[in-house]
Amino acid sequence: MKTYRLMLALVMAFCMMLTASQALAHQTLEGDANVDQRCYPSIDPFIHPPFYNIRLTIEVDDDGVITAVRDNGTGGPGSVQGDDEDFWIKKNKPYFDVAVDGGLLEKFIGKTLEEVKAMDMNPGGPDAVSGATMVGAAAQEAVVNAFEGKAGKTFLNVEGSALPVEGLRGNVLTLANALPEDFDLQVLDIRWGVRNEEIVPADSYAVEIGDRNVTITFRDMAELKAGYYYVNVVDAGAKYRSPSFEGGLAVAQAPWFVIDSGLKAEDISFDCGGIVLASGSITDYLQNIQHVLVLAEGDEKATEQEIIGHHGTVGSFIALDENGVLNVDGVVKPRKGDAYPLFEDGKQYTVTVASFGYPELAFSFAKD
Repeated sequence: MKTYRLMLALVMAFCMMLTASQALAHQTLEGDANVDQRCYPSIDPFIHPPFYNIRLTIEVDDDGVITAVRDNGTGGPGSVQGDDEDFWIKKNKPYFDVAVDGGLLEKFIGKTLEEVKAMDMNPGGPDAVSGATMVGAAAQEAVVNAFEGKAGKTFLNVEGSALPVEGLRGNVLTLANALPEDFDLQVLDIRWGVRNEEIVPADSYAVEIGDRNVTITFRDMAELKAGYYYVNVVDAGAKYRSPSFEGGLAVAQAPWFVIDSGLKAEDISFDCGGIVLASGSITDYLQNIQHVLVLAEGDEKATEQEIIGHHGTVGSFIALDENGVLNVDGVVKPRKGDAYPLFEDGKQYTVTVASFGYPELAFSFAKD
């Protein structure tokens, strides 16, 4: 009897130890990563805004092998900027759904941390999900972050420009610093034109970062072309995303400034079917187009044409060609709805062209 009781006690103790070890070994981990800025800032041009954070729950067995991956509130509060669930639903959820429905989360099951790191989620890669490669790359990072206890980059809670222009005197530009105190500010470069394609030579200016402002001293301000300039900044500590382009250039967080062309209203005209400048480069003018508004007589709302869309994406701009000539036969192809002509025969229009650094131009036009 005593032998039986001893054996029973040993079996129970063994079972308890086994259960305890399994409880310790089987882990539930949580990880997140930002879907945007996968290649930032090396992408050229860089005009993409923040999207959202993908959030995952990962189950791991005692050998460190993933047994389950589940969504953990992607698109919900904290996962999108400013809790903008409407933007998530309309803009980004379809791509996320394509990835999940395509078996993205199941790709990680049965793998260890090192095997997840070795996955190729790039376009055309064996682990990529067609039509949702950025989501796939973010999911991979979220799984790695879950293992390593890291967090994805968070959104900036800044209204308007994160570095608004404070003053411009001589060769010195001063920007106020509205970034969080723990944003480790680094100025990577300065880019010209609304597409952010042309990089200002790094040896033509010097940057000094203070607690309250940032000063940029140019070698010679006269060397800068007229137009829009984007100050490309990052958080060297990788806690925060870079300032976003959401809402359009005028209200976005992304820091920017404008160099005036010195032209007056009478120096810009519409002649012989195109825009004519009294002096300066029409190419420079066109690369700084903010918008072209086409308003038909009797209508209340104009058709708006932009090179850069409200969410920082390249739009289908057709109003003017590369020489500044009005595209009278242009066809607007909206994302939703049917295509329609920019100008209809027999209608009178008022066309307004705004370009950063130049006076606004407005003229009447009727298609014959």
